[in-house]
Amino acid sequence: MTAFMAPDENPTVEDAYDKLAQTYKTQEEDPYCADLEFPAMTELIPNVEGKRVLDAGCGHGRYAAWLIERGAEVLAVDENSNMLEQARERIGDRAEIRQADITDPLEFADDGAFDGVICGLSLHYVEDWREAFTEFARILRPGGFLVFSAQHPVDEYIAFEAENYFEIEQERMTWSASGADVDVPFYRRPFAEVINPLIETGFQLDELVEPKPRATFKEKNPESYEKRLTYPTFLCIRASKLEK
Repeated sequence: MTAFMAPDENPTVEDAYDKLAQTYKTQEEDPYCADLEFPAMTELIPNVEGKRVLDAGCGHGRYAAWLIERGAEVLAVDENSNMLEQARERIGDRAEIRQADITDPLEFADDGAFDGVICGLSLHYVEDWREAFTEFARILRPGGFLVFSAQHPVDEYIAFEAENYFEIEQERMTWSASGADVDVPFYRRPFAEVINPLIETGFQLDELVEPKPRATFKEKNPESYEKRLTYPTFLCIRASKLEK
């Protein structure tokens, strides 16, 4: 799992992922992802066979590959070109892959063109989620699903010793890439700034999960397993676009 620090530099998300791209697969294999966030997310995703699904902020294509294996037609997007290169190696020609910022208009996608959107651990790089949710709502058909994961507001508030829980604030976490520390900026936010942007942009909340680690987590990291059984780490949410 990530360690939390507050270095003096001013890194960007793009700079961070340029450094992380080659070794990011180790993050996917980390128990926090493999045995906590990922299984909770995939349990929320409805049947995707024959459905057109956007993997927003696809990274190395972990979710895109999972969706393809279950019969979905997938478009995977990410802002970082190095991460997309890794996704292409993983997915090949089984899905369409494009470079795109999820806070910008997805000009290549028509209104109502998708049955679902998946966004795994990408939204915490976005200051105002209304930007992304507005665009997700536009490209989804009525009744289409949105499933996303994020760091838990309580975890962030405590870990960073924030002075004001109610503020949206930029923080930095430190990951390791090839033995070197990489500072990754992100935004922490209160619970209201998770749910209200969703409702304000035309979604209804269907299910919210605060996942607990699977037993396989304990085999890899028994000390953290005991803590994460009683302490929130992630939020996983399924919502659907309201039918007008």
